[in-house]
Amino acid sequence: MRTIQYGSWMIEVDVDKTREFYSEYKRKDTQANRNFAEYCKNLSADEKEFFENFGIDPICCEIEHIGVSRKKEFPCGSQYFVCGKYLQYPKEELLTPEELAANDFEDEREDNRVYIGIFQFEFQHEDYTINEIPENMPEGFICIDFWCEEMKWLLKEKPEERMYESPRFWEIHRIIGFKLRDRRQHILYIEGAKKEFSDFFDYLDIKVIPLKKKEIVPYKKKWIKNFTPDGTDIKEAERHCLSTRKYTAFLWHIFSYEILSCKEEETADEAFNKENKKNCVLISNIHDIAYKIDNAENLTAEMLKQFIDVTVTAENFSWTYSKTHEGYCGPYFYRRSSK
Repeated sequence: MRTIQYGSWMIEVDVDKTREFYSEYKRKDTQANRNFAEYCKNLSADEKEFFENFGIDPICCEIEHIGVSRKKEFPCGSQYFVCGKYLQYPKEELLTPEELAANDFEDEREDNRVYIGIFQFEFQHEDYTINEIPENMPEGFICIDFWCEEMKWLLKEKPEERMYESPRFWEIHRIIGFKLRDRRQHILYIEGAKKEFSDFFDYLDIKVIPLKKKEIVPYKKKWIKNFTPDGTDIKEAERHCLSTRKYTAFLWHIFSYEILSCKEEETADEAFNKENKKNCVLISNIHDIAYKIDNAENLTAEMLKQFIDVTVTAENFSWTYSKTHEGYCGPYFYRRSSK
């Protein structure tokens, strides 16, 4: 066992068991993984020391990203698993929006991330407000997230995905302008969004049942399966429509990427307004929030404009409607043809 300290984090690590874990790791052969592996061939001395201290093989991870910019920038990140336990860790210092506003929105709390080379490491702990610890974490291991803002595209081959412009707020998980570490702000933001939906439903006297967080991704996958045209690769559709840890996608990408033809703009609103909405599901494309809806016959496209980005779907998947955050995308409406 080895004791390692970075800032306020003190961790007891079983280096041999961690190395054994990585010796059996099967990395996926993706462009993003290959590009990251190329960078790892020339790690700085400090970066090498960090990985060696924990027994981590740096290329053994699944890279997530937001595409390659015109300047060949490739912001990306992933996570590592380390066999060990925390002996010491910084406590969360909560800050309300009112307190932040009183300080001219300057957050002077200690930044508990660890910066080494181009890496921003973030140790995950179950005592923190928002639990981002992955479900597939091996027993007896802890999770270390990382993000490389300054990563470059190093491969000679052309990138499969490009950034259309600089990363926007919904593409990198930085909630309403705060840094990644501000998870306590995130939970306040989510609670505010839930209240906005609750007030909306109460005003319209619409009965709803909230979906549990663990039910939302399976529902999205079911949505994709039902609306992906025959002969189209489901995995390809999921890649466009499902979010990863660092990149946020939207269900309506099935329309914007022209996987599925649909009605758009005013004709989409008109079609949605005519539909029977007695039993349907409303899902936020910005937050992990979704509701099963009963008796929403009076719900109109105009009413949904107060929300940033939502998708409403018939319970039997006979139709779906998306109001997007993009002024030049949507709204979209699709109805399955009767057989």
